[in-house]
Amino acid sequence: MKRLFFTFCFVAIALAVSAQSGHDLKDDGLHGAVKRVDAVMYEAHYDLSDRLKRGDQMEHLVTEYNQKGQRRHQTYYSVAEDVIFRTRYKHDGFGLTTLEHVVDNQDRVIGRTYYIYDANHTLTETYVEDAERQVESRLLVKHDAQGRISERSYNDHYGEIFKREVYTYNADGTINKAVVYDRDKDKIQERRWEYDEYGEPSSYTLYDYSEEEPEMFVTLYVRDYDAHGNWVHCTEFDVVRDRRIPTYTTVRTIEYF
Repeated sequence: MKRLFFTFCFVAIALAVSAQSGHDLKDDGLHGAVKRVDAVMYEAHYDLSDRLKRGDQMEHLVTEYNQKGQRRHQTYYSVAEDVIFRTRYKHDGFGLTTLEHVVDNQDRVIGRTYYIYDANHTLTETYVEDAERQVESRLLVKHDAQGRISERSYNDHYGEIFKREVYTYNADGTINKAVVYDRDKDKIQERRWEYDEYGEPSSYTLYDYSEEEPEMFVTLYVRDYDAHGNWVHCTEFDVVRDRRIPTYTTVRTIEYF
């Protein structure tokens, strides 16, 4: 049930932004003149004295920004600190992300993601190509009257929708819930969030209807913040009955211009 940590850290809450702002720092939920974010995820556990301990390193992501607040590139490292792959970004004259190149550790292109906007500079579509320039998947985006993402449709390489997500929002613009439908338009999941005073998720509840017996999973997030309001330490806990079980701890080192 766990998602990759860099997905959670950098894009899970980007939906709360009105479409894509063109300011990658804002879309990534960052504040201030951020130059570099070095995020490392570790396993987390309690010791015999019930004290929280950091375990083995799991993943490592470094994101660099220019002075315009645009992502320059991201680098994904293995546990041994070898480069696994890099993502490089291109922007248009309005500052909007138009293309991501994914390259391996030999600097060979292994994938591309394209971003499509309407006349109002609102993101409407992304599609992913493999190394042979074949379209692997396509994502179509709809927005509500406030310009917030209201629906995302995931299409396979045949152009058929295999998953659809419908979003509703709280009064402050944060996501209240997302309902997920499968290829047959059956509801398979419902996701709900609660937030802390900084607007970051403090809890995430997943209702899974994909099995014969529905299940509920609850994850809690405890964060520490720096003076700019950016979190620098986050521990995830799974809630099992009335007990919080630590799963991952992510440490972010943030460098500013």
